Amino acid sequence: MPSTGELVGGAVLLYLLLLARSAWKQGEFKQYLWGLVIVIGIIGFIGLVIWGWIALKG
Repeated sequence: MPSTGELVGGAVLLYLLLLARSAWKQGEFKQYLWGLVIVIGIIGFIGLVIWGWIALKG
């Protein structure tokens, strides 16, 4: 039985794949990938800032 995290991760992956398929069909796959890279970068930057803050305070 998959854990809750695995179920959520699988659902997110399925959603991203469906979005990618839709973007591919509409000829906007390049924009989709750029948007995905930007979102991943923003989330990574926020995580890095939080990690740095915790490392400096701890």
